[in-house]
Amino acid sequence: MDNSNKPDIRAYIGATGSGKGVSIREHLEREAPTRFLAWDPLGEYGKYGRRLSRLEDVAKAMAAPTFRIAFDPGADPARFAPKFAFLCKLAFAAGRLKFLVEELADVTSPSFAPLEWRRCTTQGRHQGLRIVAASQRPAQVDKQFLGGCTYIRCFTLRYPQDRQAMAGAMSVPLADIDALSTVEGERETVITYWERDFRAGISQRGEIRLPVRT
Repeated sequence: MDNSNKPDIRAYIGATGSGKGVSIREHLEREAPTRFLAWDPLGEYGKYGRRLSRLEDVAKAMAAPTFRIAFDPGADPARFAPKFAFLCKLAFAAGRLKFLVEELADVTSPSFAPLEWRRCTTQGRHQGLRIVAASQRPAQVDKQFLGGCTYIRCFTLRYPQDRQAMAGAMSVPLADIDALSTVEGERETVITYWERDFRAGISQRGEIRLPVRT
């Protein structure tokens, strides 16, 4: 295992429509990974990787030196657990890739995460894994994941327990998280977020302005 790799675990947290997807897509376009694997239950990342729905096909595709894959686990959340665990196993074994997980609360809980996912988040840097995960409900995801993040961007949240969870995870006043908003105007949508880069020692408020499409 390579001890020289730096940890790179990013979380994008917020209610639906609050800016997570916009920020993740911006990050992917900036980095343009040549080895990319996504757990994509909502079909949002087909632009960044070939859509595959069979894990056998994913494993074959990942044998190539470069690959860009968006895995579709199907429509039945009851069948997500074994599929997610196996995808995590593939990611860890392959190494040197960007691993994106959408809707993390579907496959982890505060007191449980598959062993294969925990291995990715706790030992993945030795394999060269760069992890990105998103969730609408931070109070319902793997606490160990949030505790190990190197970067968090938080958007508006609906539930008090979620806002409290993020204030704690980011070590910022609850009032700063409470103040986040997504405001849709006639000409543009204004999104505010709070971000913390733990490695750079930066904690700050940010803003995204999206023009309204006509």
